[in-house]
Amino acid sequence: MKLHNLINPEFELVVKNNAVKIEEEQTETDTLKEVKITQLPENIFVFSIDKKNIRICKGKESCSGNKGKSHNHFLNDQNDRINKVCDCIIFYYEKNYLDLFFCELKSKKPKVFQYETQLINSKLFIDYLFILFEQFYKNENLQIRNVKYILFHIDKKRPTQTNKALRNKVKIENPSPTIEKMQHYPERQIVKYPFQKTMYNHVTWKDLVNNSSN
Repeated sequence: MKLHNLINPEFELVVKNNAVKIEEEQTETDTLKEVKITQLPENIFVFSIDKKNIRICKGKESCSGNKGKSHNHFLNDQNDRINKVCDCIIFYYEKNYLDLFFCELKSKKPKVFQYETQLINSKLFIDYLFILFEQFYKNENLQIRNVKYILFHIDKKRPTQTNKALRNKVKIENPSPTIEKMQHYPERQIVKYPFQKTMYNHVTWKDLVNNSSN
């Protein structure tokens, strides 16, 4: 039994050829729309609780066409904090240990309060799942080992580049991230990856792990 077995499988993101795309629906021209994480190891589960079209009732046959937002319907979404989530969560299992990666995509001028809250709220959601897991699957030995908070964003210091030739030239390059304390949650650290392009951005799993910090 794995922790992700508690999650609606419709939230899962497809991992193909050891890679997964994190995508954000954006209408503005200067916003980050896609990041691809490559060279993923085995024992990975990737999902998004920020999907906009997810079945919210039981059974695929009875729910045909019955879809809605994936946010928690029990919470009042008029509140500033409690019903915000990040774009992607990655589970990595190694024996009885679990590493968590919380990822968020933002534009040129990301609002600190917004993305930090989305990341923290997503961790609280996983905390809730873990409590359920420990309560009802007592024979399973699972420990959360590492927690990583990651922000992918457009680098406002450099112009956005969309030229096709340039895109192909830089697609295997990884950005140089920075590791900082969160402003509103200073007991936690966040890793920030700046990108020049809105799409076709790549980062390897190895770089993601090595550049991340609790």
